[in-house]
This record gives sequence, structure tokens and C-alpha cells, in this order.
Amino acid sequence: MPGIVVHVVVGGVTGLLLGLLAGRHPRLRAVLEPLRWLLMSIPGVIVVVLAMLWFGMGTTMVVFIAVVLLAPGMYVNTLKGLLLVDPALLEMARVYRFGAWRRLRHVVLPALAPPLCAALLVATCGGVRLVVMAEVLGAMDGAGFALANARSTFDSGELYAWVVLVLGLVALLELGLLRPLQRRLTRWQEDAPAMQRETGDA
Repeated sequence: MPGIVVHVVVGGVTGLLLGLLAGRHPRLRAVLEPLRWLLMSIPGVIVVVLAMLWFGMGTTMVVFIAVVLLAPGMYVNTLKGLLLVDPALLEMARVYRFGAWRRLRHVVLPALAPPLCAALLVATCGGVRLVVMAEVLGAMDGAGFALANARSTFDSGELYAWVVLVLGLVALLELGLLRPLQRRLTRWQEDAPAMQRETGDA
């Protein structure tokens, strides 16, 4: 089960980092955009088949599938979020000589929070499904491998148990982690209208 989370995180973080780099370097974005379009156009089944041919059965195949199928969505949402960054805030950060880390933490990431949280919610549900599918088809361990093994031995009890565990993992990640994180990161957006009304009344 931890392997599912790790694979989803690897795919999501790859897309996030590429999106941040592409937002800063237009030449890199020009190179990545055709690749992103190609990856988002290929059906997932074809990606799985190619991964099995190139890497054989095992963890490398699953990681490749997770990155190829999850990273493009995170990449796109990261670029969209960068467009939401107020140029005035970036100019202020430049005037006050913010370093790259302070600018990322105090200016860029708050603007990225809404689209990235939405992308994380979608990527988590879809990513777990894709990773489990990849593990069923070709992994040598993990929840998907256990599901395939239970199916091959006609052990319906174990099969249903793993299904419940996977569904529970998705619910835990979404309801216990991602949605609370989304509320916390976007709280400033909810507070801003109230502060503006108070300022106007004053």
C-alpha cells in the first residue's frame, strides 16, 4: 500500500517541478509543450503496454506509468497557477530583494495553491487507480499484485479485502489529508472579501 502513495507522489512532484521550471524558462516550456500534448493524447492502455515492453515487470514499469500519466496534468495546472501570480507582487518581491526561495514561498506558492489543490485531488483518485492497474498487469509486489494473485487463486475474500483497502486509502488521502490541506492553503482567499468589506466600512 505505501508503494501506491509513493508512485502517485513521484508522478505529481515531477509535474510540479517541471511546471515551475517551465514557468521561469520559456525555452524549456517550448520544448515541453509538444511532449506534454503528446503524453496527454496517448491512451493509458498504450502507455501501460509500452512500459511493459520497455521495462519488463517490476517497480520501474509502475514508476514510469505513474510519471507519464500523472505528471502532465500537474504540469498544466502549475503553469496555469503561475499565470495567476500578481505581477505587482513579483515586482514588490524584486524591490525588496527576495531570494528565489522567499519569492517561491511567499508569492508563487500562495497563488498556485487553488489550482494545485484541485489537481492533487484529481491526481490522487485517478493516480491510485492507474497505479493499481499497472501493478495488476506487471508489478511483482504492491496492492495491484495482491489483487491479481487473489484473482488467480480465486480467493474472493482476499480480493474484496484489497478492494476495500484501496478504496479506504483513497478516502483517507482525500478526506483526511488533501481537503484539509486545501482549506488551509486557500483560507486567505475566503478571508480576503471579508477584510475588504471591513476596510470599506471603515
